[in-house]
Amino acid sequence: MFALLLVFSTAAPVAAVDRTTIDDPFSERSLSKVYPEADSFSEPSGQYQTVEAYRQVDGERRLVGYVYLTSNVVDAEGYGNEPIEFLVALDTNGTIHGIELVEQHEPFFDRASAVQRLRTFSHQMVGMSVTKEVTIREAESGERHIDALTGASVTTRVSIETVTQSARIVAREKGLIEGEAATQSSAQRNASLDDLRRETDLAHWPVGALDANDASSLDIYAAPIESTSMQSRLLDNDTAPANATMIWVGLGGASAAPPDRLRLHQWVRSYAPSTRETQVEGVEWSAALLVTDPIDTTEPFVLDLTVAGERTRRTYGPGGMAAKRPVDVAAAQTLPAWVSSVESAWEDNWGTAIALVVFLTAILGVFTFRSRICRRAGVTVNRLRIGTLGVTLVFLGWYHPTQPTTQQIAILVRELISWATTGGFRWALFLSAPLVAITFVAIALTIPKWGRGVFCGWICPFGALSELLYKVTPWSYELPRKYHVKLEKIRYPIFIAIVVGFVISTDFGAKLAKVEPFKAAFYSSLVTDPVYIGWSVVLIAAGAVMFRPYCRYLCPLGAGLALGNVVQQTPIQRYDLCGDCVKCQTDCDFQAIEDDGSINKFQCFQCSVCVDNYYDPEGCPVVLQYDNEHGFTVDAWRDPHLIERIRPEDRTTEQQRILAERVATDGGKPELFAESGDLVPDGAVVNMVRQSTDDADGGSCGCSTGDAGCGCSTGNSGCGCSDSETTGTDWLGGGDGDA
Repeated sequence: MFALLLVFSTAAPVAAVDRTTIDDPFSERSLSKVYPEADSFSEPSGQYQTVEAYRQVDGERRLVGYVYLTSNVVDAEGYGNEPIEFLVALDTNGTIHGIELVEQHEPFFDRASAVQRLRTFSHQMVGMSVTKEVTIREAESGERHIDALTGASVTTRVSIETVTQSARIVAREKGLIEGEAATQSSAQRNASLDDLRRETDLAHWPVGALDANDASSLDIYAAPIESTSMQSRLLDNDTAPANATMIWVGLGGASAAPPDRLRLHQWVRSYAPSTRETQVEGVEWSAALLVTDPIDTTEPFVLDLTVAGERTRRTYGPGGMAAKRPVDVAAAQTLPAWVSSVESAWEDNWGTAIALVVFLTAILGVFTFRSRICRRAGVTVNRLRIGTLGVTLVFLGWYHPTQPTTQQIAILVRELISWATTGGFRWALFLSAPLVAITFVAIALTIPKWGRGVFCGWICPFGALSELLYKVTPWSYELPRKYHVKLEKIRYPIFIAIVVGFVISTDFGAKLAKVEPFKAAFYSSLVTDPVYIGWSVVLIAAGAVMFRPYCRYLCPLGAGLALGNVVQQTPIQRYDLCGDCVKCQTDCDFQAIEDDGSINKFQCFQCSVCVDNYYDPEGCPVVLQYDNEHGFTVDAWRDPHLIERIRPEDRTTEQQRILAERVATDGGKPELFAESGDLVPDGAVVNMVRQSTDDADGGSCGCSTGDAGCGCSTGNSGCGCSDSETTGTDWLGGGDGDA
């Protein structure tokens, strides 16, 4: 295993990749990639280290655009806890002219082909105006649709945010607006958008095209002006009236023109303020609104204006929050800021998310009423589980891949460390993939009660693939128990190594995490590494011969979740004879039952085979004996006589209360069978098991010819039973001695 980890922690050979932009993004060759029409470039300069791009036109050296590195402008961290860097070119009209990926540390993008997918994705924003919004849904007015990266919602969101936000910031700094305003001298302006942004809570609405037949765009800006110095600058050294509240409004873009109508609304009040036009760099028209009636700028207010015959209403929220409706402001005041960054992902997947919630709720319902289901004749929970695995594989494996990974747990640990040390926790990393987030919530809710087996045994797509493959193939092999006990501990150091690897370095952790075959099984479009594909094929093929070998011995995700079983509150109940009767131990494919009959909760996958047996009146010796003496009823597990047969550590709180009341009523009567030397009633199924085992070793049968409880086969030379004698138990049929 150590050798395998070394292999998968070493990068496989890749084809030669042009890394010029990675090594030197401001080299002339790199700059020419994003702006090939330019024939010369300046040195990086200014606040954002912007490069000016020039071209010879009619013998004149003319400025045609700007090139910048996104990491010099914004700092939006990706899933790898580091920024995704792009080299972006803007022309003088505020249009994205070129984009080139410079560097990234995303876990899923560690191969040349995957990196190329990220490059191709970013190229979709080339040709887009910086005033437009990017959407992965159906585009509306003022939006540009692009196709998201499959299985990488966080990387998609961060890449879009990095390019669009940085482009707008640089465009504002350079005054890249349409028409004649772009060449207007800043000396004629009293202030700039950057000045307003530094001194006020400036809101910005990219409205887009007002007319469906006109592709030109409109940008609206607004901010309350409380600073006396800023008021003086905007009003050309004049001052606002002492009783007036000043609100600045600006319009930018090709559609910008003096509004035909402009009003303010707050709750039930409406205002028609006096208007003083201002000169602000970065917009084509702006004005200071002087409101003499009472208006509270610490509360939301609505800006209502008509431009070019089109009416637009936008809501200004405290702190400069820009919204379309007042309800959006109210939500923003109560919800964290990161909600807006994951909103679109949830909107796009709301139907599938609801289906997943219903599916998981049904599974939790099975566990909640498991004892009642098991008491119904002909119904076993394990059969329900097998059917559930089929739904899991199709729904969560192939239709909408929702396979949680150890990487997500490792990144959660890393974020918790960051939160404890710096106070920062990036919720958007975990909530940008709605179905995975819902699955992790379900895991967190079930582990304290039933342990990690609810996920591993019922919900895990790869576990479903492995187990169903094993059931449809004719081969079967099982390791001897002594090797199983040793191998099941291997997954814990693998889990710890991956978590520590991610804390140290995302790249290193991602290489260690290649021990997981999930990407090859369900995210094949992200996988090209032949070594990793080969390893995944070996694991999947092994599952066709052995019962879930990866899940039981190697899975670091299962190991991490199993550590949570320390807090498991509801153990699987065991009787006092469990350990003498080997039925459950034989039936458990996961080998989670110890020799004494107890359940190893760290290995248990909640397959419910032992639970089905526990409530089986025709197969469990304790229930069979109870049935013979008292008559079986669905309320048998409230009867003190049966409760006394349940191991004390496995009794429920209600059962402990029932026994306590019985002791108080009967004056401390000792528990049933407590003085028995063998604890095995005559004729019980466990006695038959022992007899069958003795006979297989050449011993003689000790039952009488008329003993209807004898489980010996008719071919046993040492048994005096007749051919017509049966036990009434299917699991002993055949007399092959397996029990």
